Amino acid sequence: MKRVVVFDLDETVVDSAHRIPNNPDGTLNLEKYLELKTYDSVMKDSLLPLVRTMKSLDRSENYIIICTARQMGKADWDFLALHGIEAHKVLHRPEDGSENHKKDAPLKRAKLQRFKNLSQFKHLPWFMFDDAKPVISEMRKMGIVCLNAVKVNKRLSV
Repeated sequence: MKRVVVFDLDETVVDSAHRIPNNPDGTLNLEKYLELKTYDSVMKDSLLPLVRTMKSLDRSENYIIICTARQMGKADWDFLALHGIEAHKVLHRPEDGSENHKKDAPLKRAKLQRFKNLSQFKHLPWFMFDDAKPVISEMRKMGIVCLNAVKVNKRLSV
């Protein structure tokens, strides 16, 4: 592996805005989100331009991680499979609700820090795409080159 590339899902590679209520700081309003999360609503999500970049990466040279604040349920896994969205590892909020109190940035930091400490990933360059400013800031503090997915998608859509 030559690098680690991390992708958020919502508003990064998947357009789920129709069912994703955000807090004023751009982070997920988890309580409202869980109310709106149904199988039918997840299947109405669409893809954003960054998904093409994600799919085009050579998996033998790039370790691909999906790191999302979602609680991944059957609909989420089915949506990823339906659209051919694959990663070496998917890091997400547990369905049991044990991490529902955590905001997105600390949740993602904790999940990614475990990987950054592993010897096979420790000295590789890390890149990430996320739409939430607090997450972007936190990832940069960790030494991850984190790009604003909203801006990248805008450029890719032209």
